Amino acid sequence: MISKRITGVVFGIVISLITALLFMLIGQAWAGGITSLWGEGWLYLSVVIPFVITFVVLGEYFQNRDGLSNKKLWLTSLISAFFVTLYSGTIGAIFGETIVRGGMETINIGGTLIWGTIYAFVLLPLTTPFARLIIGVFYKLIQE
Repeated sequence: MISKRITGVVFGIVISLITALLFMLIGQAWAGGITSLWGEGWLYLSVVIPFVITFVVLGEYFQNRDGLSNKKLWLTSLISAFFVTLYSGTIGAIFGETIVRGGMETINIGGTLIWGTIYAFVLLPLTTPFARLIIGVFYKLIQE
């Protein structure tokens, strides 16, 4: 049987790529039109680490738990959504931009940290249901 950690890593990578692609496509559509199919590279780099960490931890957590209540899954989704959004909007964005741009000269670090934190809180009504959906899929995958 495949290790729950390996399952978490693979699931985290796949979901992070899909999520970044969806986020980029929706953002471009709202901004007036899709100009690039793949979008900015920093976005993919900013989400992969928190998604992998989240699903490795959840894989270990779900491994020996059968029949988690809906309330516990929603709470787990809220915490996970906040963590992923906070990391990807702050440290992940700085990390991704640094790699893609080749340096930190053009990054507004203070603004990124402040607004990334604000976005993590403000977007919870959107990110929590999405997290609940993907965590529900992951939970079913782990239980099989």
